[in-house]
Amino acid sequence: MAALFGFGVLECGVERLKKEGGTTPSPGLGGAGERARLFPVTQKGIFLAHAAVAPISGPAREAMDAWTADAVAGRQEGEEVWRRVRKTREVAGRFLGCDWDEVSLLGPTALGLGMVALGLDWKPGDEVIYDPLDYPANVYPWMDLVRRGVRPVPLERKAGEEIRWATISQKITAKTKLVSLATAHYLSGLTPELSVIGPELRARRILLCLDGIQTLGVLPTEWAEADFLAADAHKWMLGPVGAGVFMVRRRVWNQMAPPLLGSWNVVSPDFLAQPKMVLEEGGRRYEPGSLNLPGIEGMRASLELLEGLGRSEVMAHVLDLAGRIREGGRARGFVIYGKGAGARAITSFQEPKGGWGDLAKKMEAAQIRVSWRREHEGTMLLRVSPHISNTVEEVDEFLKVLGRAD
Repeated sequence: MAALFGFGVLECGVERLKKEGGTTPSPGLGGAGERARLFPVTQKGIFLAHAAVAPISGPAREAMDAWTADAVAGRQEGEEVWRRVRKTREVAGRFLGCDWDEVSLLGPTALGLGMVALGLDWKPGDEVIYDPLDYPANVYPWMDLVRRGVRPVPLERKAGEEIRWATISQKITAKTKLVSLATAHYLSGLTPELSVIGPELRARRILLCLDGIQTLGVLPTEWAEADFLAADAHKWMLGPVGAGVFMVRRRVWNQMAPPLLGSWNVVSPDFLAQPKMVLEEGGRRYEPGSLNLPGIEGMRASLELLEGLGRSEVMAHVLDLAGRIREGGRARGFVIYGKGAGARAITSFQEPKGGWGDLAKKMEAAQIRVSWRREHEGTMLLRVSPHISNTVEEVDEFLKVLGRAD
């Protein structure tokens, strides 16, 4: 199978994921050598913290190194670079289910969400619904709108409880202008009922903004009713920090003015400021200045890798591993944080009554990377998030080191 990474066509040697050992899938990555090239982190231990800051892929490193080699020769920009920028918008658009020119190449996630908050034409008394238990990047921009006469309306739910239409509908009024949600909660991994929430909001002409960082690259993020979506590349996309995507649907371009202006998103022939401002077309309209080109190179290479492996195969493999982690954890007496029936790639274990003891040191000694996150009620969670690079054997080794709850 071939895929375009960086500066040319590289043979991935990637086969479709195969069934191995009964019903447990394992990635067929063309052997240990090929797995190590595509995912160098696999040579450094067992990495199970992709919901935090994930390692970049091998193709991402290759693409960024190639850009750097040109950059030191004085070629940071050029026709070939802009061609690859266009390809980045295209592959991101396929993951997002939108047109390529509805994609702006902006990271981090907070920048995109903040631009929505700053760019919409808010009227005094407008209301925005948000989840106060979400990651701070998707909380503070909406709280801050009180300065503009907007009423921030927090959802009411218990920690670890999934968001359904009923959670939101009780908060909607005639003044509701926008609802902002995460496509998956960063602690529980639970996904909101977007298949119902999206159409219901669209029918009421209420805008929908999504923080997609915890699903883009591993779970579907193709929500037709979503008007805005922001996601940085450093988690499930296996890209570098600071690169990201910001989707603004064409249908709402006239409702959201770019809050930041510069020579890149305002037509400026020969780099000369014009007496009348005319916005550039497409995703450039929300990109005010120079792009993070090396980061974009890495992000595109990893997205193309995931696309080449097969988006549905990646999802199936990750969900199978995540299910194995939860099943194994329960069998050892651990309680899973958050209850819900939907698919989730993130698993967080609640702290046992006797505490975690020296488990963190044991994980470190075994070269197993996990995340430790405090939840909203104060206890420490052990968060585990496998990706396509992980194997069944690695999950079983994690479970072995996890041991039993006290």
